[in-house]
Amino acid sequence: MAVKKVAVTLPEELFDMVERLREIEHRSRSEVFQEALRRYFGEPVYEPSEEERRLLDEALADVDREPDASRSWDEVRTDLWPE
Repeated sequence: MAVKKVAVTLPEELFDMVERLREIEHRSRSEVFQEALRRYFGEPVYEPSEEERRLLDEALADVDREPDASRSWDEVRTDLWPE
């Protein structure tokens, strides 16, 4: 997929809201803006369930506590979708 970079000027309070969301959801600024635009244009956007959010928060907290205990995506994928 081709990508384009753009510069956007925001009021400070809107920028602060984006930054808070990024921190809470562990996402990039680009991801936040892409999702906002998809919602604006009516495209479907994946919404994790409360249980998925809880599990992700727990996993991120575990990695913060024990960085060496994290697993590679290949290991996780093999567990989730064995051949």
